[in-house]
Amino acid sequence: RKAAMAIVSLAVAHSRRFRPFASRALPSRHASATPSSIPQSPGFIRGCLRSGRTPSISTTAKPDGMTTLVSNSLRSFSAIPPTSSVPGGTTGANADQSMPDSLSPEVALKAQDAMKLYIEHGVGKRKLEQIAAEKEEGETALVDRWQKMIQIYLQAQCHIISLLGYTPDDRGITLYTTHLQYALNLAPPEQSEQLRKSGRDTYRVVLEKAFSLPLTEEQALKGELSIVDARNIMHKVSMRMQEAEVLEKVATLCSVSVAMNNSPEAKQIDMMRKHTVVQEVMVKDVYLGGDPSIAEEHGFGKGEDGYVRFQCAMAEHQGDPLITQYVGTAMLKLLQSAGIDVEAMQALEAMQKK
Repeated sequence: RKAAMAIVSLAVAHSRRFRPFASRALPSRHASATPSSIPQSPGFIRGCLRSGRTPSISTTAKPDGMTTLVSNSLRSFSAIPPTSSVPGGTTGANADQSMPDSLSPEVALKAQDAMKLYIEHGVGKRKLEQIAAEKEEGETALVDRWQKMIQIYLQAQCHIISLLGYTPDDRGITLYTTHLQYALNLAPPEQSEQLRKSGRDTYRVVLEKAFSLPLTEEQALKGELSIVDARNIMHKVSMRMQEAEVLEKVATLCSVSVAMNNSPEAKQIDMMRKHTVVQEVMVKDVYLGGDPSIAEEHGFGKGEDGYVRFQCAMAEHQGDPLITQYVGTAMLKLLQSAGIDVEAMQALEAMQKK
């Protein structure tokens, strides 16, 4: 449970850095969700939430496997503005509107299609292309661009679920994710697999447009990673995350607090800085560190493009419970090295909501 909370908390803290709207949601892999945090995709976080390893969390992240917004998988995540600032958001009585009490597989598939349309041809496409332009300019760090990408994904998901009657915030996304999981459990195997692939493919389109890489074409030529290979690779990632030099680097970089006082706001700013350190170490030292790096060793290439290709390939297995366990356990140790108390952070966020 703590491991899953660690994954979600990381995604949440970072989505708060760039999130222009107020929803604090963690979508699920099948729910067109993250990679919330940089090391994981929205799907990964959704996997954590779906697996039931985390309590209901009020934050801005995505949950599930290895990459989509905030839910129950492994992927992959702030003083958030009021819900009224969310595009299509609700306020007052609308915020307490009666939301749907169930979701059919057919409706879930249509929601996935709408999400993909928004990303491939709508406002989402233009925003993702702006991130791709920042990549070409070379002035914005990968971690920052990754988080902007996740925020665009979250915006799209909040917009789509609001059309179904869910509030575009953490409550709405959490309920939508729960309903989606029930729908998946009741759906025939063929329909469940269709939903899974739809969420995976949407996430890949997001990556492709944000980083200007022909990921869909490349993935079709290479084929999917086997579950055995995916587990072995992520086990290696989790071991690297727990190496002494990595943990010591995080501890050193986070040893000096930037909090000016003991107010909740100051503590949250300091916590967000620590989350940023963890994410940057994950990318530079875990995935891309070493010679060869983990990404390069397994055929994904060097540098930023290798990291993005790695995340694209792992999207196939973002909801795998064993991968979620590997990364969740290792992430908990990283956050502890950063001086982050996951349970205390959740308590602080709960207090701020009151």
